[in-house]
Amino acid sequence: MKSIIKLLPAALLWASTIVSAEGTESVNGFSLSGNVSLASDYLYRGLSQTTGDPALQGGLDLNHESGLYAGVWGSNVDFADSLELDYYGGYSAQINEDLSYDVGVLYYDYPSDPSDPKGDFLEYYGSISWKSLTVGLNYSNDFFAETGDAIYYYGSYDFELPMGIGISLYLAQQEFDQATFGNDDSYTHYSLSFSKEVLGVELGLSWSDTDISKSDCAGAGFSRNDCDSTVVFSITKSM
Repeated sequence: MKSIIKLLPAALLWASTIVSAEGTESVNGFSLSGNVSLASDYLYRGLSQTTGDPALQGGLDLNHESGLYAGVWGSNVDFADSLELDYYGGYSAQINEDLSYDVGVLYYDYPSDPSDPKGDFLEYYGSISWKSLTVGLNYSNDFFAETGDAIYYYGSYDFELPMGIGISLYLAQQEFDQATFGNDDSYTHYSLSFSKEVLGVELGLSWSDTDISKSDCAGAGFSRNDCDSTVVFSITKSM
């Protein structure tokens, strides 16, 4: 691990301490929340960002009662000198008891590799939820590594079983402006996730897969197994 990653656990602990001290009570309409997570792998749209190694992740969110919000989220990765930081801001609102929406902008930053800023990119997103069903779309006009336009659209269905076990079904399509995986300019990603709160922490177990072949995955600069079927276990503490 690079030295900056050695500092990440301490930074996340510091952030969680601030949130714990402040609590989640609203002050002038603002509230602060955070989370720290340890996962057996970091999957981004079905693709491993840590070559199958564990990931330490965490974030802070500032919310306003009007629906405006802003936040930062970080994780170790296996490229860009080992660190990813995401900054985001947006607006979410409840239309009625069953219908809500969320729109915003998200910036992916790899600050530990300032000599090569090509990985950084901006993305716009929007989603609408009806009861347990959510559909959404993310768009970037200059995706990772300057690969041009990219559109990601998805749908998820979340529900809860007895004993507080959460289930999430997820299906998505990533489309690129140019062929990225072999001769393909798109791929499909799908997953099934389970979650359960135990002793104040959330335990997660998910299975994820894509339709990218091992050879096309390696040809795009990933490990042959980075696009393959993967089971991820995670432990998350929210504050």
